[in-house]
Amino acid sequence: MAPSLTLTDRTPLANQVAGHDGVMSDASGSLVIKPALAREIAFYQTLNSSGREDPIRRLKLFVPKFLGTLRLEGQLSSGGDVERLEGKDEVPESVVLENLSYAFTHPSILDVKLGTVLYDPDASEEKKQRMDKQARETTTHELGIRFTGCTTWHSPSQSYIVTPKSFGKTITAEELPEGLVRFFPTSSDRNKSLVQTTTDKSASAPTTISADPSTGVPPTPITASNSSSAPAEVQTFKDHSIPSTSLVKVLEIIIEEIDRLVSVLENLEIRFVGGSLLIVYEGDPSKLEEALDRYQLNKLKSTTEEGVDKDRSAFSDDGSIPSDLDSDEESDEDDEEEDEESRASRRCPPVRVKLIDFAHTWLAQGEGPDEGVLKGLSTLRGLLQGRQKEIEGGI
Repeated sequence: MAPSLTLTDRTPLANQVAGHDGVMSDASGSLVIKPALAREIAFYQTLNSSGREDPIRRLKLFVPKFLGTLRLEGQLSSGGDVERLEGKDEVPESVVLENLSYAFTHPSILDVKLGTVLYDPDASEEKKQRMDKQARETTTHELGIRFTGCTTWHSPSQSYIVTPKSFGKTITAEELPEGLVRFFPTSSDRNKSLVQTTTDKSASAPTTISADPSTGVPPTPITASNSSSAPAEVQTFKDHSIPSTSLVKVLEIIIEEIDRLVSVLENLEIRFVGGSLLIVYEGDPSKLEEALDRYQLNKLKSTTEEGVDKDRSAFSDDGSIPSDLDSDEESDEDDEEEDEESRASRRCPPVRVKLIDFAHTWLAQGEGPDEGVLKGLSTLRGLLQGRQKEIEGGI
């Protein structure tokens, strides 16, 4: 059953690792409510209405499921009338999307900004110069990517290793592999915290970024509150619990998905200024192993069937990667006997790879594919392959 959306039940998105403030979630956590510009809304609507023969339709597999738009116009009075909110003359419209991290128990999330250009053609000269300077001072201009933040689940401490936006803005091209070590750590890696931890003056141990006991959802750089406690020593995360063999499989799946995405983008005349690639994988070792087993079974099934599209994903029977991906083919009666947590756990995929953030996306007929984005995906693929070889070398 699709979750009901009640405006009064909205909460800040718990697993946001980058982007602007103001992104919300519904009470169930399965939906994202994101303020959007007209261009982003038009992109989702164009994609949703595309026909089977439309080349852009293939991109739909790599974009969060779009459920419509929402605008908060007012609030209900005791008499049942709608009262306009004071000071809300220009209420931005929001897109309602699936929450890509919802099916995971402890999602590890990486946001990678793609492309070599950070401004629209109609931007002011001042903004063009400012954004061009930013691109040249980071890895964006040279390599077409910039790490804009990630959170990696650390099972031993039951907390997240947070890599903030500042990391991606300050590292050089040569230091990019360090970002993947932070996102795909092996048991022997030691990752220092890059966000300030604090010590309660009345306690002896440092405070970590741990899960909210009421929701089970750890805070992120967006939702974690500042503390007045005294600064603590830099925390070092070690003894990472995901087996290297599982990490290698995760990296292999991500690389395969990037290859599929590239094959689509090479044939589309579209621009993605400011767009990102979001990578999510399950941080719980046992849940990840179960999800990988399901993935391999689906992949084996898809390769043994006749007439299967070579570009199909093993995430689901129809080649798409929907919110209920990797669900086993069981009866509705079995589903009814499970609680929501059990269903989400059973549906948990090993990995999700999606394009996000389309505020500055438009069709560019006659101009060819977005070479800056393709360059970024090529860079990222090479980094992932390098990390995969490093991990395999230590097995």
